Amino acid sequence: MTTIGFATIGQSPRDDLVPYLVGRLSKEVHVLEGGILDDLSQAEMAELDDGGRGLHMVTRLRDGGSARLAYVKALPRMQQVVDRLVTDGADLIVILCGADWSAIHAPVPVVNPGKLFPNLVQALAGRSKLGVIKPSAGQVGHTVSQYRDQLGLDVAVTSAFPYDDGARQAARSAALDLKDEGVEMVWMTCVGMDDGMKEAVRGELQRPTILARSILARVVDELVA
Repeated sequence: MTTIGFATIGQSPRDDLVPYLVGRLSKEVHVLEGGILDDLSQAEMAELDDGGRGLHMVTRLRDGGSARLAYVKALPRMQQVVDRLVTDGADLIVILCGADWSAIHAPVPVVNPGKLFPNLVQALAGRSKLGVIKPSAGQVGHTVSQYRDQLGLDVAVTSAFPYDDGARQAARSAALDLKDEGVEMVWMTCVGMDDGMKEAVRGELQRPTILARSILARVVDELVA
């Protein structure tokens, strides 16, 4: 039986996400989880934020709240999480964040959404106008640069925060923003975005909509099936 180590930038367990992923696998697996923010105090978590300057990420906490982390401060802690999961017996590491984790090293395969997702979406979008939904408004500028300048896509970017009770309404508002831009396909980038948010987007746009957690589940299934 394959042992999967799920590594989150937040706190483990990710009860909002890991059961969804495991439930879509065609074989039974053993699950390990670890998080960058596990066992940190509120003050220690705050030290991993830099006020939103530079590349940053948002994540769900164990109590249903959320936190923001600077990528440069999270990276060494992610390596520590991965190291622990491998020591505990993980045969496969799945990082539960859409940032690029190419700097992470492990003696087992690592699923890196930050490399997987953009290349897949680039291939699917082709010359269509792509609407991109990020979890944080502060990520929009970086994403425009990434998808337009680096990937060569015709793109419109907006945001919808997934970690509170207003997630579906936020998704609906984001869809209306993208509707005004005339997008032909939508990419919901954050693994924290769920099927309810996707339904809200499709209900407004009636356009093909790609959900990050769905893609991640299918890729992991290919590796363990």
